[in-house]
Amino acid sequence: MTDSRHAMKLSLVHFFILYVTVCLAVQLIAWLFFLRTRRRSELDARRIFICESCQNAFAERVPYQRPRCPRCGALYEDKAVKESN
Repeated sequence: MTDSRHAMKLSLVHFFILYVTVCLAVQLIAWLFFLRTRRRSELDARRIFICESCQNAFAERVPYQRPRCPRCGALYEDKAVKESN
């Protein structure tokens, strides 16, 4: 025998509110995950340099060996390379 006294009854309005809430929560979690992974990949692909001439901090992609400062145009020189020469 089934006991209908313990069954949970949802009205159509409550079911709709529950459905919309769950859908929005799933979309919010997916969006936050996407933002986190995108930001991490952008940070991984860039290196931060500090210009020795004007002390400007700027970010460049990793493949560039000697990037130019966007403010003064000076070439970035790595201190290890400078000391070994």
